[in-house]
Amino acid sequence: MIKAMISVVLSFLGGVAGFFFGSGLNQPVEMMLFGTMVVGVGCIVYAIDNKK
Repeated sequence: MIKAMISVVLSFLGGVAGFFFGSGLNQPVEMMLFGTMVVGVGCIVYAIDNKK
């Protein structure tokens, strides 16, 4: 359960960071989605690699 909560928080932070980075490029929504997807893929890879 704690890993799910951490992945949600990381996805949120990735979206926020992407939004602010994208604001400088005049594409905040696209970068927000991209940041969230990158973090999501990272969480999936981490979950697959660390099975118990």
